[in-house]
Amino acid sequence: MKEDALDGSLGEALMRDALLGAGTSVWEWQVQTDRLSNIDTSAALLGYASGELESVQDAWNTVIHPDERAANHEAYLHHARGASPIYEHEYRARCKDGSWRWIAERGRIVERDERGEPLRMVGTLSDITLRRQAEGDALAMAERLHKISRHVPGVVYQYRGHADGSGQFLYVSESCIDMLGVAPQTVMQDPSRALRLIEREDRERVFASVERARRALQHWRCEFRLHLRGGGQRWVRISATPQREVDGARLWHGYLEDITDLRELDQARQAAAAAQAANRAKTEFLSRMSHELRTPLNAVLGFAQLLEVDTREPLSELQRKRVGLIREAGDHLLQMIGELLDLTRIESGRLEVELAPVPIGPLLQECIEMVRPQADAAGVSIGLELSTTHVVARADATRLRQVLLNLLSNAVKYNRRGGSVRVHAGTAANEVAVHVADTGVGIASGDLPGLFEPFNRGAHRHSAIEGTGIGLAVTRALVQLMQGRLDVCSTPGEGSTFSVVLPAA
Repeated sequence: MKEDALDGSLGEALMRDALLGAGTSVWEWQVQTDRLSNIDTSAALLGYASGELESVQDAWNTVIHPDERAANHEAYLHHARGASPIYEHEYRARCKDGSWRWIAERGRIVERDERGEPLRMVGTLSDITLRRQAEGDALAMAERLHKISRHVPGVVYQYRGHADGSGQFLYVSESCIDMLGVAPQTVMQDPSRALRLIEREDRERVFASVERARRALQHWRCEFRLHLRGGGQRWVRISATPQREVDGARLWHGYLEDITDLRELDQARQAAAAAQAANRAKTEFLSRMSHELRTPLNAVLGFAQLLEVDTREPLSELQRKRVGLIREAGDHLLQMIGELLDLTRIESGRLEVELAPVPIGPLLQECIEMVRPQADAAGVSIGLELSTTHVVARADATRLRQVLLNLLSNAVKYNRRGGSVRVHAGTAANEVAVHVADTGVGIASGDLPGLFEPFNRGAHRHSAIEGTGIGLAVTRALVQLMQGRLDVCSTPGEGSTFSVVLPAA
């Protein structure tokens, strides 16, 4: 009998040590006498030595966290009243060193008296600190993912596709609401809600591409249209990677982004590239044609001049008049071709200027004398005013002469008989400004925005005044090449003022 008792005690000790090593202890509670057996083993889980805690429930209650004692007692009462088959609760318990560990306690009343009051209860205590820490870490990680995905512009998702073709979304980020107009919970409950948003014309292509990626276990990338609630349509790009599950399913981790703006930008870039290519082709064509036209035109002008100066076979007065008209028309056409060549060189970036100090006074006097015959024939007076005798601009003399001649010629051409052209030049704030003011017909405010566009003559496109609409476009471009600007102000019926502003030398 002594040997049996010894073997029994050894077995109990072995079992106790095994449970303790697993972080678990077994207890028995005599409810009416408040005696807890095996409390030393339970206390050892918390680092207490044998005998440090009295073998009563109140002693154990002292190690339970104050915030959780009431809930623990309520869990016991819930079981004692028969509301639950077992007593079960998790709480924090204070260790000998003052730290806290998580304890899971489970028990059951195994004996009651004739009135149904609890007599005896047995149960277990388990240290679940590591599990709770792991759960906390998992919750924290999930919260971080949730916060990150909330600020990602696209939709982050996880989808499980079963072998039979069905599937479900395991996770969908909150941006699903902003992007698709559908709540994440709705998509997770009914995946077809998301699939039905795919434009009908794109569905076959999308489903075929995802099936190829599923079979090959390859990265899936596809662009398609979504038909959103309210009739809107958006282009999206989906990117996902599948992984094989043990049951044959595919787990997809993916990202859905709205690329409508990117596609529109790409289309705009393509349109701009096509327009630039067409513009280059036009510029090249105009340049070649202008060169080709100058050769025969020079021959026409040359022979017209020879006819005018031929003394051996002089022309009659009528013939001389007709040849003069041919020469004048040829000169006008040659000027137009020259402007066209300048325009094509400027647009292609092949026109260069050489900037140097240019005295404005002598250049303006020269230009005015060159235009004076045209002004006298039109009955228009020209006057020059210099704020100082020493006005020097940083410019290309040849191109500035071309600019001033064009502005003066226009001021005469679009003037009225008896009108005037006033030219003023001065310096201010390290700039030289030349103002050419006329008393002509003026320019309507609606025509000002397109005034410097090539071939745009505004209100004069149907008038009898000759012109192509190239001159002002070339003039402004030349001023800009010389690092200046060309301004205009006009009042219909009163006249216009064109101002050339250049850096002072």
